[in-house]
Amino acid sequence: MASKLALEKSAQAWCTPETKKIIMNPVLAKAFAGILDEVWSKPWLGNATTAELLTEVMARCELNGTLDYRTVDL
Repeated sequence: MASKLALEKSAQAWCTPETKKIIMNPVLAKAFAGILDEVWSKPWLGNATTAELLTEVMARCELNGTLDYRTVDL
């Protein structure tokens, strides 16, 4: 089953100026929402939860031995 967010985003496809006169197809909207969920779950897209991000930063700090971890050099 698709997430609520994916269903909402999928339904927005029928809310643009170009598409608002097209009758919404619920089956198509649900299928697209499922695809969105698949794509959003890919780690390379950086869609980590806050807990996942904190766990990653903590692990990197432990490896580095410092709490001054930065994602970019200054």
